[in-house]
Amino acid sequence: MSLKEISSTVPSSERHSVGVEYAKRCAHTQDCNQGANGSSIVAVHGLGEEQTEAWTHPESGIFWLRDLLPTARLRARVLTFGYQADTSSFFGSASSERILQRAITLVAELQTDRDLSNAAERPIIFVCHGLGGILVKRALAYSASQTSKKVEHLYSIFVSSYGILFLGTPHNGIENISWQLMVHATSGTANAPTELRTAMTKNSETLQNITDQFAPLAKRFHIYFFWEGLQTRVDSSTGFVVSEDSAAPIWDNTERSGIHATYSQMCKFENIESPGYKIVLSAMQRYARGAPNIIEKRWDEARKFLAKQRSNEAAELLLGSGTQRDNHTFSNKNEDQTRPKNKHFRIPHGVSAIFTGRNDITQDLQEKILASTADDAPRQQKRFVCYGLGGSGKTQFCLKFIQDNRDRFWGIFWVDASSVENAERALSEIGQLGGMGETCLAGMYWLTGLEMPWLLVIDNADDPNVDYARFFPAGDRGHILVTSRNPDCRIHATIGYYEFKEMDSEDAITLLLKAAEIKEVTDRENRDRARPMAKALGHLPLALIQAGASIRHNICSLEDYLEIYSSRMSQIISNQPVQGADHYQYTIYTTWEVSFKMIEDQASEVAMDAIHILHIFAFLHFDQVSATIFEKAWNNMQSSNKSESSQSVAHRLFASFPFSGAFATMFKRPYASNISCDTSELPPLLLQKGARWDRYRVRNALAMLASYSLIFKDTAKESYSMHPMVHFWARDRLAPHDQQKWSGIAATTLALSIATGFMASDQYYRRSLIPHIDSCLHGEHTKPLQDHIAGPDQVTKAIKFAMVYSEGGRWDEARDLQEKVVSARTTRLGPEHLETIKAMADLGRIYWNLSRLDKALKLQRDAMTISSKTLGDEDPITLKAMDNLGSTYWICGRRIDAETLGKKSMHGMKKVLGPAHPDTLMAMHNYARTLHHCGKSKEAQMIQTEVLRGRAKMLGADHPDTLMTMADLAVSYHALEQLPEAEKLLVNVLEARKRILGQEHAYTLWAINDLSKIYCAQGYAEKAEEMLVNILEIVVRTLGKEHIGMTMTMHNLARAYGGQDRWADAEAVLVDLIEIQNRKLSPQHPDTLIATAELARVYEHLERPDEAKKLLLKFITIMKEVMGENHPRTLAAVGRLVTIYQAQGQEAEAEELRIEFSTLGAILPRGRSPKKKNRRSIFASLKMTPEVASKKDEAESQRGRILFRKTV
Repeated sequence: MSLKEISSTVPSSERHSVGVEYAKRCAHTQDCNQGANGSSIVAVHGLGEEQTEAWTHPESGIFWLRDLLPTARLRARVLTFGYQADTSSFFGSASSERILQRAITLVAELQTDRDLSNAAERPIIFVCHGLGGILVKRALAYSASQTSKKVEHLYSIFVSSYGILFLGTPHNGIENISWQLMVHATSGTANAPTELRTAMTKNSETLQNITDQFAPLAKRFHIYFFWEGLQTRVDSSTGFVVSEDSAAPIWDNTERSGIHATYSQMCKFENIESPGYKIVLSAMQRYARGAPNIIEKRWDEARKFLAKQRSNEAAELLLGSGTQRDNHTFSNKNEDQTRPKNKHFRIPHGVSAIFTGRNDITQDLQEKILASTADDAPRQQKRFVCYGLGGSGKTQFCLKFIQDNRDRFWGIFWVDASSVENAERALSEIGQLGGMGETCLAGMYWLTGLEMPWLLVIDNADDPNVDYARFFPAGDRGHILVTSRNPDCRIHATIGYYEFKEMDSEDAITLLLKAAEIKEVTDRENRDRARPMAKALGHLPLALIQAGASIRHNICSLEDYLEIYSSRMSQIISNQPVQGADHYQYTIYTTWEVSFKMIEDQASEVAMDAIHILHIFAFLHFDQVSATIFEKAWNNMQSSNKSESSQSVAHRLFASFPFSGAFATMFKRPYASNISCDTSELPPLLLQKGARWDRYRVRNALAMLASYSLIFKDTAKESYSMHPMVHFWARDRLAPHDQQKWSGIAATTLALSIATGFMASDQYYRRSLIPHIDSCLHGEHTKPLQDHIAGPDQVTKAIKFAMVYSEGGRWDEARDLQEKVVSARTTRLGPEHLETIKAMADLGRIYWNLSRLDKALKLQRDAMTISSKTLGDEDPITLKAMDNLGSTYWICGRRIDAETLGKKSMHGMKKVLGPAHPDTLMAMHNYARTLHHCGKSKEAQMIQTEVLRGRAKMLGADHPDTLMTMADLAVSYHALEQLPEAEKLLVNVLEARKRILGQEHAYTLWAINDLSKIYCAQGYAEKAEEMLVNILEIVVRTLGKEHIGMTMTMHNLARAYGGQDRWADAEAVLVDLIEIQNRKLSPQHPDTLIATAELARVYEHLERPDEAKKLLLKFITIMKEVMGENHPRTLAAVGRLVTIYQAQGQEAEAEELRIEFSTLGAILPRGRSPKKKNRRSIFASLKMTPEVASKKDEAESQRGRILFRKTV
């Protein structure tokens, strides 16, 4: 780490050189006389950057801190602080400690330099890029605490700091979808340690703690937040590295601005005209001018404060208290040092800047929802319902209430209830935020258990056929606001409700004038002119805002608008009557028609683009429409045109994509974006010519719509939304044939935007399309796609939408679409066409995930047979079909068939695709899993080790597929009695899944089950029982009482009971378990047989040999048929049965079994065995050859874990 002086703009007469050179750093520093009116500018770079390169323009080599600042009228010396900032050294298992280490070094080096330069009290202005800002915040918090006598010199940095310029600093963290972009932008690689993602993720504990430490100090500093204005491109993905809301949080008395550059370029200025340079320079100049007097006064106050500290310490010593005082942070009395109370703040957008009125209900709601409950009063969940006309201001009212009362709630959450799917998705995100798992139930369960105050807004609860109580977390905790157009929703209120109608007349006039940007809103003449117009608009907020937008554009005056409005209303009523519409609907529709006509009359390119975008928006979901949809659609069209397939479909299908997993079949299609879509009707915006997408053209069109208040922008999320009523009008105003046309264009645009990128940002983008796909598919205008599909265009849309649904876990919707695809392909191309085979394979995978194994088997058998006949046994498509079919055989209990196919598929893929291809690794993983359950754990362990090495290298150590292989390897180690290795792997898997997926995710529950087996084998049955009992409620709640995950947990719990000699408890659990398995699986299924053998063991310990003998005979008979007579479990059961025969004097039967199985290498017991077996393994009575001895029966039950994973 080092501190270097780059330049000094303080006149030479005001400074003198002391020639200090830090050891091995060649950092020559010059001092600035502390009495001079100059400042120190300290630049701190970010992650993956270097001390000089971070501030140097890559093409021109201009180091602006050295080359540009000296030419400005800025009295300052400029220093840069450098530190090791690669991802591996900056983040690790204790990221907060590593940040603190560098923060301490920054304070120490800066204080040393200033002291040696005789400039200890010179004002400091920090310039920080990226994570350098986090470092500075931590350094200032550290310096502020150094007030004890021996370290008070370090306190000088805090006292002297005046201004901070944060350039792209992720104060609130980085979204999961953007971290790869950030790492690539700074270090040129997309790989980074998991600790980096954990420490930088949105609202991470590390960043939150640093913010909490800095927040009480922030008001002392002049702060300027800058965010990146251009997206970063990595391969085919683009996005903002640090979102605006994270780079520029809304803090009191701070400045904010964007810089029209990417994240990495926003701190590199080539000349004075470079984007952002003048704003940065102007801020520095203002700070440099204002700092000296303020810092001088702060030093006077600091000296008094430190002197008082020393006096207090002396007094304590004289009194003999022996108490050592801790460091205290100095502050002005007027500064608010309270810690921010609100931690989670998840709302779709901010309240309108011109929100007006509703003061009466605001006060009423505050009194009801914030009032303390009397000690003797029964506790209840506080629910308030806002109902009334659409456009009457219900949502804005809730946003205003949230804005005014944010610090009253620890967490504020928003649920869009316009559809059940959207509501469940929002609650799932809340569950993931709480670390409980990404499910709707997990979200509500987390809120139920919170002791901190929380507020949940359920917006747009309008459907009379939906009981919205299903989205209320259980219990008496929390506060809920419901907005609805349905008055029946009042039934949900517990503390009151309010009907939103028209506004108060005076408030309505004020809102209209504000919307029109008429400054003198209190001027009587202006209010009198606006009064007739407000009355004509029914005092409805949405209509008033819409009309104000038209006036704001100087297209008409207050007086003229009424004439235009009346004309448009007459035209609407006469030409396009709204079915069942009342005066309210005509009123509000007319305001939007006026705005639409004003845009249309401009007849410019931007105006036509705006109208076309409005038509497309009308058939997407009204909330969070990303502008990147258009850009991705255009880019994919260009790629399709350039690459119109000189390669074979098979080659393109199996091109090497570095990802794999449950969605491999669905998503390994690099040509997915090139499947033909009918583009003939696309608007000119999407057919524009040129080498690059003109993003300014779409932005200009969106800006026009926003300026007329037809849409509004969510800057933090870089998306656009419409009021639900505007959305309804935009669709309803179109004639039926135009609805059909534009709904098709909207669906085509969505389909074109879908490609197969494997980065997290690509997956996040595809999942963000689900609400828009829902909207496109569920309207009357899209019935052809709902009922049947015909023609390449509709087939393409169905394929792509099914892929997105599959990736989002919406298997039912994916099945419905994919079945239509298979039908269309079969009818049009025939059952043996390659495209039909691929469609069948995709549908088989969907059936597999829906546990429709009979249908999956039939499709996968047909697909493999046809592919083998058409393409040959060594074609990648045929080999993949083999692997899929083998996996289904395995889950159905047909282990021998699974082993045969798995072996053939694995060797074929190694030969054709190579050992490192993701499909090959998946085939190896599946084959190893089958080997393990066929009793060949040593072979499985060797293959799993190779797969783990390949997946960790390709995907990273924490990728779900890597963790899956790691868990399976641990299971094999368990079977081979290598328990320490197994425990180490499973503990790592469990911690990773808790951190990444949440405590209630199915994968996390599997890891707990696996680990319980290890603990039982190590003799810690009580610990295993505790783990399993703790998750029973979660398994039932999230998966169901008869889900395969529950049966696995029951089996392991019985094992834990047995390990404690609680045989009666074990029996009760196993009897229930076998009853479920007989119904859900079959008596012949391996899982049922395993439980049967376990129950026989329990009967042996309960000294009920006849019952044990009966079960063992049944087990051996079926196992010989299903798994073979030489399977370790079969031999183990034979040994136990021989022991029982001997104990009962049935030597003839025992000898018959010995003779039958002696050829298999098993040495069965001779002589009488004791009747009582005290906590013996089921292998205890069977001596086996070394070849068989490693294959323990406990290993077989692990099949249930993988079965659990694959069926969820």
